[in-house]
Amino acid sequence: MSFLPRARSLSLGAVTLTAVLALTACGGGSEGSEPSASATPSPTKSTASASPTPTVVANQACKSAGVTQTVKQSATPTPTRSAKGSTAKAKASPSSSPSTTKASPSATPTAQSTVYVCTENDNGKLVWMTEDDSTKIVAARQEKADKEAAEKKAAEEAAAAAEAAEQQRLADEAAAAEAAEAQRVADEQAAAAAAEAQRVADEQARQQYVAPAPAPAAAYYPNCAAAKAAGAAPVRIGQPGYGTHLDRDGDGVGCER
Repeated sequence: MSFLPRARSLSLGAVTLTAVLALTACGGGSEGSEPSASATPSPTKSTASASPTPTVVANQACKSAGVTQTVKQSATPTPTRSAKGSTAKAKASPSSSPSTTKASPSATPTAQSTVYVCTENDNGKLVWMTEDDSTKIVAARQEKADKEAAEKKAAEEAAAAAEAAEQQRLADEAAAAEAAEAQRVADEQAAAAAAEAQRVADEQARQQYVAPAPAPAAAYYPNCAAAKAAGAAPVRIGQPGYGTHLDRDGDGVGCER
């Protein structure tokens, strides 16, 4: 009678052990059951999502200079990997828990935008340019325009100065010619006045001149009485009618008494 209860007890123990082994092989078990070994996680890769392609507007034709448009695009995120592709295998231990390796999150894409400006290119056509390129080309053109304006202004000022100098030269020549003509006229007038004055003086002198009376052709006074009668006494030497017979004392004067 004691043998049957013992055999039944052994049979129940064998059934229980078989059930436990079956549950363990299928991955089952209760909450308190411990796994024999932890599973090795496979390395994971994070795949970056494709970034949207922006609208290509550079160097494309536009209509109004100075108009801007902003093109937005997403930055392409960089794919990340787990620390290593292989992990150490966990040792089988009744108290160890399974360990897993988590992939690091991928970088969040940052939205970027590019500003395009409708700008005239070197060929004279309006095209879309980036804001930096537009600023550079506009600044270069402004610098060139300022330089050309300065050179033009300098040339105009030089031409104006040359014109003013020429006008001054002509004015000086005209003034000098006018002064020379005035001096010539004044000299001619002075010469004419002097000539007229000389002529008047000569005429006055001619009018005032009295010619001496002509001497008689021949005179002979036989004596002083005849000389006195003719009004010629006294008769001096060299005068008509003088003779030594009239000048008894020989002093050159006859009929002096």
